[in-house]
Amino acid sequence: MLTATFFGHRDFDYSPYRDKVRAVIMDLIVNHGVEEFWNGFRGNFDKICAEAVYDLKASFPTVKNIMVLSYHHRRGFVLPKYFDESVYLLEKHVPPQYAISYTNQEMVLRADFILSGVCRHYGGAYAACIFAKQKKKEVLDIFEDPLCGE
Repeated sequence: MLTATFFGHRDFDYSPYRDKVRAVIMDLIVNHGVEEFWNGFRGNFDKICAEAVYDLKASFPTVKNIMVLSYHHRRGFVLPKYFDESVYLLEKHVPPQYAISYTNQEMVLRADFILSGVCRHYGGAYAACIFAKQKKKEVLDIFEDPLCGE
């Protein structure tokens, strides 16, 4: 089963790119056979991606939208409506300050495609995209002038 995951900035305004994100996700489903989308759901880019996959599920009901947790479930955790399920990918104990970066690396290793909303040369999303390029993963960028992989 082919998978795709998302990396972008927490606080960037992606609303002008909503249609582009949806078009890339649709292409991944229709032309590449992606059936699972993994999403850390930690910021603005993740939310736009989660919404796009959620909306496309009406036309492609076999597609799964999976929330990837960086920490074990906490009491009172409620899965956001966009997602079919959640997973925790880390097989070893990781100190909390490293949980997100280790989870991002694991998502890269397990994904077939990366959708990048990276437009800054710093931060966890940027580091994840650089790691993806090093691992020879296909990184699709929503920006005309991608910074990922420079």
